Amino acid sequence: VDRITSMIGASWTNSTKELYGTSLLVFHVFCNLNNIPDESRCPISSNTLATFLASCASAHSGSTLANYAARIKAWHIVHGCSWDINEAEYKVILEGATRLAPNTSRCPQRDPFTVDILTVFHSLFDHNDPCDTAIFTCLVVSFYCVARLGEFTVPTIQSFNPAKHIT
Repeated sequence: VDRITSMIGASWTNSTKELYGTSLLVFHVFCNLNNIPDESRCPISSNTLATFLASCASAHSGSTLANYAARIKAWHIVHGCSWDINEAEYKVILEGATRLAPNTSRCPQRDPFTVDILTVFHSLFDHNDPCDTAIFTCLVVSFYCVARLGEFTVPTIQSFNPAKHIT
């Protein structure tokens, strides 16, 4: 059983698992504060899920609430519990929670990254410095691949994994 749980858990990256841990903590605190017994937490009912998300909707962004719900669903999968939430209802719950999210939870739209910005960066870098050249190359490749910079970079050198990251 432990091996099966471990195999299922391996489908999520460590960073995803860390985020999911926070989600479960918030869910369990909500359940404790509202006297929701363990047997009503898993398997979760549509009503409990909707009540939990509604209680968070005025304080969190829609994407945060979607992550909370995804983690609760993953928790059910990892532990072999049935997920009896109707997918259409699940989608509507998340859409409603997103619409109720406060404006302060939304980041303002950023200006687009343009060729003009690349030109400015090009003029600022020392092209004889391998580090500057690598950074500029990463920016250009990310720009023309229409990719997020995080898909081409790692947060820290310690988190580099040659099996996962471009070499």
